[in-house]
Formats: sequence, structure tokens, C-alpha cells
Amino acid sequence: MADFENFDFLFASDRSFAYGEQTITKILKSRRLADSELLIDKLLKTLGVERPQDLYPPRSNQSLRNLHSQIIESASPDHHKQSLLYYILKDTQDHNTSSSTFARAVFLPEKYRIFIDGIWLLDRGDFENALGYLTEPVLIPTFPEEILYLLCTHPDQHDDKLPLAYYYTVSPAVTSPRVIEAFFTKLAMSSVTEALFWCRQHGESNHRKLFERLIYRVFSGPEGENRARRSVELIHLPFSKEEEAWFGAYLTDGEGKNLHGAKDACKVRTVATGKSNAIAGRADAYGDKSDHLMDWSSLGSSYEQGSMTSAR
Repeated sequence: MADFENFDFLFASDRSFAYGEQTITKILKSRRLADSELLIDKLLKTLGVERPQDLYPPRSNQSLRNLHSQIIESASPDHHKQSLLYYILKDTQDHNTSSSTFARAVFLPEKYRIFIDGIWLLDRGDFENALGYLTEPVLIPTFPEEILYLLCTHPDQHDDKLPLAYYYTVSPAVTSPRVIEAFFTKLAMSSVTEALFWCRQHGESNHRKLFERLIYRVFSGPEGENRARRSVELIHLPFSKEEEAWFGAYLTDGEGKNLHGAKDACKVRTVATGKSNAIAGRADAYGDKSDHLMDWSSLGSSYEQGSMTSAR
């Protein structure tokens, strides 16, 4: 097995090697875009390396040697240490031992190599190719919430399908409030129905907040056919008793009362759920004594045309 604990052996082709300025600049930019923490930073922390941002990227040959030393001196298993060195060699393989050669030499297990390949690409903003590795069935999900949050919020990640693909493939347990909110925003933009059922899975404290967020996302979207379609889809979904009450309260008296189509949404929901006889009794809440005169065909038509009649 290769002597990975020996720096001069690992960087035998250039023992005075140091990261170039261009490489350092790219890594620092990637860290800023990733909310000031790369996945390599998290991995270094799991090895017990303190203040990894001060060590990576190394600014000099001595800094690189210090980083190597801290990895080697960790009490972690060899495969974990080798995985971190594999990551570093991917940074430097144009000048040193190739990462693939190193992986073969130390018999790095395939699942470790696949995982590092994925997070290395993710740290560099190559999201689509990264997921090709990080969704491999052989992997035990590691940092799944952090990865999901990054896919949802990274300013250079513009494909809304990627966080959904990662979530449905890996099935991570999402418990962090910020991850719940970030992922739900993407899900609500993708599928109203899936978002409704998903918001029911995250406890009473989140249920109402997410449900109201879904209503907001639907009725605050860009005007046109898509907003009309999503509005009709939401209105026709089966709500629980609590959701029924939240829907009416949010759009008549709550923060959503000034949303485009709020008043009409309550009318159509009443008709759609077979409670049309209640419309006249609630007319005062909508501020329109003629509400009970409106019929389904006129309301449905207004939604399909994306020309809701509510006052702006």
C-alpha cells in the first residue's frame, strides 16, 4: 500500500508544490457562494481539524504540509484520511500524483471515491454532474440536508429539478427549519399537490406555516396561464378540517387577503366543496353583497383566462 502518511511520497513529483493563485481564488469564491462553508470544510471538521477555513485552501507549500499533517494525525480511520487526501489530489492532479492513481494505490473503497468525486464537483458548482455521483445507490447519504440546502439556495444553481431529484432519490430526513423552508419553496413551485402532502409530514408547528406559504406561492406567481392552473389545482385539493379553516382565514383576514385572486379563491373553494349555500351567509366577509349570485362557469372561466376579478 502507498505510504500516504509521507508528504514527500504523496507529492513526489514536486515536493515544493503549492496551490496556484488562480486555484485559491476559485476555491475562496466557491466558499463565499456556498454560504461560507464548503463540504470539504465539513469533512475536515469530522476529522477533528479545527478552523478548516484557515487551512484550506493552503496558501503555500508549508500550509499544504500542515494540512496534510493534521489529516494524518487525526484519530479517524485510514479510509477517512485517504478520502480527504484524494480530494486534495483532485485539486492538484495536474501537477502531482493523479487522484485515481492514489485511490488504486491505497485501495480506497469505491463508495468513498464516489462520494468524494461528488462533493468535489459540488464544491466547484458543477451541480448536475455532482448528483450523478451523490445519488449512487452504493452511498450512505452523508450531509444530505446540507447538500439539499445547497441545491436549493446556491446563487449559481438555476435548475429547480435538481433539488427535487436529489430529495426523491436519496430520501433524506429533513429536520432543519432552514432546509425545510428552502426545499418547500422549490417543491411548491414544482407541484402544488406534492407540496400540500409534504407540508403535512413535518409536525403541527410547521404545518400551518408551510400551508400558508403554499397559498402565497400559488397566488403570488407571475400572472398568466400557469398561475391560473396552479390556483385551480390548489382550490380543488382535499383539505383537512384545519386546512379548510386556515385557507379561508389566510385569504380573507390574514396576510394573504391582498393577494391577487384571494376573494375569488374563497368563492370557488366554497363552490368546489359543495358549500355554495354558505356563500350568501359569508358575503359580508368578502365585502360584496352579490357574491351569492356568482356561478361556477363564470368563476372557472376567470381562472382559466388568468384574469381574476379581485381588486388589486
